[in-house]
Amino acid sequence: MRFSGRLIPAMMVSLLLPTLAQAETWPQFRGVTGSGISSEKNLPAKWSEQEGILWSVPLPGRADCSPAITANRIDVTTKTDDGSLWVISLDRKSGQEIRKVKVGSGSLSAPGPRNLWADRHNAATPSPIADDQNIWAFFGTGLLVCLDAESGEIVWKQDLVKEYGPYDITFGMGSTPRLWGNLLIVTCITKGPSYVVAFDKNTGKEVWKVDRKLPAQKDGADAYSTPAIYQNGDNTELLVSGSDHVNAYDLQTGKQLWIAGGLDIPSPFGRIIAAPIADAQVVIATSANPGGGGLGYIKAFEQGKSGDITKSGLLWKFDVSTPDASTPLILNDKLFMVSQNGVATCLNLKNGAPLWKKRMKGQYFSSLVAGDGKVYFLSIEGLCTVVDAGSGEIIAENQLPGTFYSTPAISEGVIYLRSYDRLYAIKGK
Repeated sequence: MRFSGRLIPAMMVSLLLPTLAQAETWPQFRGVTGSGISSEKNLPAKWSEQEGILWSVPLPGRADCSPAITANRIDVTTKTDDGSLWVISLDRKSGQEIRKVKVGSGSLSAPGPRNLWADRHNAATPSPIADDQNIWAFFGTGLLVCLDAESGEIVWKQDLVKEYGPYDITFGMGSTPRLWGNLLIVTCITKGPSYVVAFDKNTGKEVWKVDRKLPAQKDGADAYSTPAIYQNGDNTELLVSGSDHVNAYDLQTGKQLWIAGGLDIPSPFGRIIAAPIADAQVVIATSANPGGGGLGYIKAFEQGKSGDITKSGLLWKFDVSTPDASTPLILNDKLFMVSQNGVATCLNLKNGAPLWKKRMKGQYFSSLVAGDGKVYFLSIEGLCTVVDAGSGEIIAENQLPGTFYSTPAISEGVIYLRSYDRLYAIKGK
């Protein structure tokens, strides 16, 4: 482990808590902590291309990233056909472009067959992170950049491939960083260099770094998952899933708090894409289920343990129609998930017992989000099915044109959906 710079002040965690409570912005992937839950009310349930759209705007190039929503801005990234990598800022009320900044260029280093990834994934897959002062963007080339949100000027820039070593990951780097307090956390889980590193968000200087080389076979050593945050009592845990393991780090120091293995599947393509999630009792880890082939599963581990909890902390396992890329969602002692081929399932979080199962239309890579008693299931083909979180009844099916791999964002009563080349702001009918 290496340490440098300042450790995160404990007060920064408490300063961030009002943001969690108000839930007025959605500044990073699946919200502040990665739970995917909004505390807002009166969220839209029904819309179409003709009704309920506050605005929609075309975006240059193509990307799978989710938008970062702050008080007055929406920030997205994209990659254009000439290989340029861009950060685009929009006015959140109108969708009008504020600025477009070219921050670099390049393509994914992905030795896997192009027909398995090139039509769905590129260097702009990781989602940006933002606050009122800055925008942080990470790209699959290894570029990590911080922009001044007012001027668009680059504050600092890092090339993680040059700094820590080249990526050796079958389908190219796709993990999104996580911002918490003064720390910007990046995970790299590959057949080559594998680590978790924390940077000072203001300077780009390394604060701590831990190696994360764990035993896994073939593509099992790869992960495309995004870390999540869980506040466990007085401790703030960074949850990381990949290389057939899920574990937690102390966010201030990078010290490992616990680890659980046993996420491998009998396939050479056993990479992990879905992020870990947690509540006060349970940590959920999703094992790969490539193509919905029935190899994947969900494991629930007891919250608050320490050390190796592979066996001692295992509460239950569920292995029917589990997700591959889509991160599940915990809400009101229930676990919601959707498989790639459209089987939506709700489990009792305490024991893993199925509560209901529904067949939905289309293919699903987008992670689940929820708010106002509604769970949103967004298909690749632009069908967003809204489900009542209590009864499990389908409230509405809403169709938009486009290709949607990105995860929705929720802020101030509006849902934002990003297709390859367009951003929709949805207020509902």
